[in-house]
Amino acid sequence: MIDLYLCHGNVYVWNASAACDLRERHRIVGTFVGALPRLPRQNVRLGRPLQLMPEETTLLLNKGIARLLDGNIPPKTGEDAAQAVTEHRQQSFREQAEICRNDRKRKLHEMASVIAKGRAAKRKKLAQKEKADDESSSSVSTSDVTSSTWDEHEEEEEPRLSVEEMKELEAKLEKTTGYNEQAFLVQIMTEQVSEETQETIPWNYPTTDTEALRCHVFQDLWEKGYFLTSGGKFGGDFLVYPGDPFRYHSFYIAVCRPRTENMEALDIVRLGRLGSNVKKTVLLCSESETGEINYTSLQWTGMN
Repeated sequence: MIDLYLCHGNVYVWNASAACDLRERHRIVGTFVGALPRLPRQNVRLGRPLQLMPEETTLLLNKGIARLLDGNIPPKTGEDAAQAVTEHRQQSFREQAEICRNDRKRKLHEMASVIAKGRAAKRKKLAQKEKADDESSSSVSTSDVTSSTWDEHEEEEEPRLSVEEMKELEAKLEKTTGYNEQAFLVQIMTEQVSEETQETIPWNYPTTDTEALRCHVFQDLWEKGYFLTSGGKFGGDFLVYPGDPFRYHSFYIAVCRPRTENMEALDIVRLGRLGSNVKKTVLLCSESETGEINYTSLQWTGMN
């Protein structure tokens, strides 16, 4: 059961897995209206919460897919709640510190061969310098021969760190590595974390005939396998997609009109030209006396 939260007349989904489940399994798209934590000063890409249309909420409640909870309940406060949050953050810090410590050890073992080669090269350089200082200028050729012999010997045996050297490096790593609690990730709670069960609240929608028609049209198109989003940008009630809006363009603009409402010719021409300009088909949706949804398509064909 997916939890929906009613807050100031709007319905939100805070849980990330629930938002994915709505889209992937139930073809409910919604609209993200929250700021991204790492990019709060922009509105090109938004994040949680996911705001649902009233028709989407009505469908989910009627199908038993979700339940509606009161989102205006303030979080619990007090010493016990503060202590629980503090303990949770300290536990998270310890877990992240352990992960960081293991990661640094893993990188140390990966770089062991590089460290060994560096130490070997340093020892070689010091040995060459000592020989150069001890020998006179007349024995330069002898020094060169010794150097070449050293290089051949180093090429034959690849230097490696001993077990004692690795333990020494790990001990130094523990001493020099500091873990600042302020530098670690902090979990931001987006819903009430409590074992107490919350009672559902009623959903008072639809309240008018127009809202009821929109809900019936939305449910009928949804049951036919379509994805639906708000159609306000295109002068309609819904945009109808054959698949996920991330992958497909909408095919239809659904306009809900009561079957007894009279439409002027100018309105029909306006809707037809609108659909033609945006390369979509306008659907006039109405409900018959038996409750069946009737669709009339408008396509602008021009004049010869």
